[in-house]
Amino acid sequence: MKLDDVIGDTGVGGVTSLQMQLAAILAELRLLTVKVKEDTRDKRVAGEWKFMAMVIDRLCFYIFIVLFFVATLVVFRHQLF
Repeated sequence: MKLDDVIGDTGVGGVTSLQMQLAAILAELRLLTVKVKEDTRDKRVAGEWKFMAMVIDRLCFYIFIVLFFVATLVVFRHQLF
């Protein structure tokens, strides 16, 4: 049994209104699928950038701490002598 047999009423060129609706739904689903894939990719890329920012932030923090202690030792050494 075909879909046309169940529907019975054919529109222009043998295409029923149900088939046109199904085609429209399929087009919308494809659009949604593309949007979800793009959103997933964008979230992954954003996550990678956030991780890189965290790594650079931590590296800068460690450099700051080392330079802070070195500068403090230099200042105290000059004041003592």
